[in-house]
Amino acid sequence: MTQTNKLTASLLVEIPARFPNIRCWRSNVLNAMVTGRDGKPRMVRAGVKGQGDISGIIGPGGQRLEIEVKWGRDTQNVNQMGFEAMIREHGGVYIIARDVEGCLEALKPLGRAEELK
Repeated sequence: MTQTNKLTASLLVEIPARFPNIRCWRSNVLNAMVTGRDGKPRMVRAGVKGQGDISGIIGPGGQRLEIEVKWGRDTQNVNQMGFEAMIREHGGVYIIARDVEGCLEALKPLGRAEELK
C-alpha cells in the first residue's frame, strides 16, 4: 500500500470518528472495458477527472466536501486545480490533505468535533 493510500485510509477512519456531522467516502476515477448490450466490448468511465480522493457532505446544511490527498512532493494537476475552483465557486469546501492532523484541523471550523475517548 502506498503512503498516499495509507493516508487516505486513515482519513476515512478519523474524519467520521471526530466529526459526526461529516459523511465521507473514497472517490475513484477509472476507465474499464465492459461488455455492451450487443456483446461488443466498450469503454466506460466512472468519476470526473480532477475530483478529490475523498468526497463528502457536511451536515445538516449539505455543504459539499472534497479532499485531495497528496504525499511528499506530489502537487495538483491542472484537472485537480479546475475541480477545486469549481467546488469553491459553488460554496463547497476543498482541502489538500498532506497529513491526518492537518486535515482534521482544517475541518474543525466546519464540523462538530468529538473528543476521542
